Amino acid sequence: MDEKIKAKEFCLSDFGVHKVHYFGDSSYDSSRGKEQTYIGYMKRGSCVFSSTFSTVECNEGDIVYIPEGVRYTSESRGAPDVEYYCLQFSFRTDKDGKRFDRRYGMQKVNGILDPDFGDRFIEIYEILSKSDEHSKIAAIGRFYTLFYDILPHLDEAKAPDYSLPVTRAIEYIDAHATENFSMAQLAKECFVSESRLYHLFNEEMKTSPVVYRNEVRIIRSIEYIKTGYQTVEEISAVLGFRSASYFRRVFKDITGMTPTEYRKKYSML
Repeated sequence: MDEKIKAKEFCLSDFGVHKVHYFGDSSYDSSRGKEQTYIGYMKRGSCVFSSTFSTVECNEGDIVYIPEGVRYTSESRGAPDVEYYCLQFSFRTDKDGKRFDRRYGMQKVNGILDPDFGDRFIEIYEILSKSDEHSKIAAIGRFYTLFYDILPHLDEAKAPDYSLPVTRAIEYIDAHATENFSMAQLAKECFVSESRLYHLFNEEMKTSPVVYRNEVRIIRSIEYIKTGYQTVEEISAVLGFRSASYFRRVFKDITGMTPTEYRKKYSML
């Protein structure tokens, strides 16, 4: 019998390493959510990562996991300096449009007994900085091994404690993000008035249902943008934007780059 086993959802659609080094203190705002999942190693200094529902404190030697899409702010402290290595990656979506790396919540990675585990982040950074193809493959291979070793120490994300109308709104938007439903229709699905839905959504999500739907659409567009297989016009139509120009404007507002700029910076591996 001919049997074929696939594991496309574990293939990377994005991968990179970022090194942060500075003296003193710094603040960072990612309240719109990052477009990649992050695993960070705090070599020196300390940092507090805060989302609406959790706070993670990392000191020298700690490792933090921040899944794609989490809205957070961070406050780092240097004594005297901060040195931080961050693996940035995304797995491909599965048949249900979900990503494996988003299964886990923002958290400090506890339970790793190897005192030199953080050196593996630095090794990946140094290998990838060589820029040749063999070095890139070697860095990705080491990443998979590192991620495999981290997985047993990760806790799956817990469902946020939203009110029932907001929970229904999020579920409906996530399931119908590419459809052009009105906010009045959304409120009807949540069994509240439109004004009540806006009030609750802004209070609990710190944004509006319209902006949240656009953010969901943009996060989904990133997979298309990075592969380069479809034009901006085709992507905007698939995702339900009224025009390609509006899609470009929303994309830049959320990511800080145009779709073309993003494609050049984060082209598929």
